[in-house]
Amino acid sequence: MLSSFSDTFFDIYRLSGIAGKIHSISTLLSGEILEFSPNHGYIHIIQKEKCLLTMDHLEHHLELKHCDIVVVLPGNFHSISLNTDAFQDAKIITCTIDFSGIYGSAIAEGLPAFIHVPFTCKATNIIAEWVPITVHAIQQELKAPSIGSQIMLTRIIDLLFIWSIRCWLSTVEPNHKSWISALQEPMISKAMSLMHNHPHFDWTVEELAKSTNYSKSSFYKKFTESVGTTPIQYLKSLRMRLASELLLTTQKSIFHIAELVGYSSQAAFSRVFSQTFNYSPSEFRESFKNNPTQE
Repeated sequence: MLSSFSDTFFDIYRLSGIAGKIHSISTLLSGEILEFSPNHGYIHIIQKEKCLLTMDHLEHHLELKHCDIVVVLPGNFHSISLNTDAFQDAKIITCTIDFSGIYGSAIAEGLPAFIHVPFTCKATNIIAEWVPITVHAIQQELKAPSIGSQIMLTRIIDLLFIWSIRCWLSTVEPNHKSWISALQEPMISKAMSLMHNHPHFDWTVEELAKSTNYSKSSFYKKFTESVGTTPIQYLKSLRMRLASELLLTTQKSIFHIAELVGYSSQAAFSRVFSQTFNYSPSEFRESFKNNPTQE
């Protein structure tokens, strides 16, 4: 049976709109540098030879070895070059990841700037076993595409991304503040699940604490320390994400959307929405209708 952690993460990931595609398969020679724009997320799979990852968040180059995976989140310009002691060229399989759905930015915000998954990741040995198979599957689909190849490649990239998150979760520091790592706490996972499944409910800290069998003070402290924001701030952010998606994908009235995300007053909803997005709900809907590429 799946845990509430799995259920909650699945619900959020399903609505994240995360979509991956193969960007390139590059042969990296000595003296060459592959550079990648901060406008996308990336997954790089290193093949054959040791490489170096360079990015602003790193004080020193990060060494990447054969079959290592590195995920780089949007907003991070980075480059990959051969290690200085390399004896041959390297192959880099690069996938892009788009975070355009309702929870896409939430997934990105819950993760570090990059995730390094060593081939020898001790906590997740299953990853090491699957990397060569995954690489072979990607190469086969690109070499001899057939019916459903694009679907296959998209699902493979999903697997690579989730495996990488698993590896990061197995090594993340206990004091790290992130809603994704906080999901490993049964109490927080249950509270998040309640908020995500019933965003219209008039949740209070007391109600959430009671539902998780914690005192109000203990629940509030644990949630805030683990997630990095208060339960009510998290709920407000969730409601605004839902509202923005409903405004863009449905013809529901603003009053109806306000009710669906827990506001009995359209004025109160519009005020909070405007504070979040710097647009009124009607302006937001009209702006994105006229400029669908805007994020």
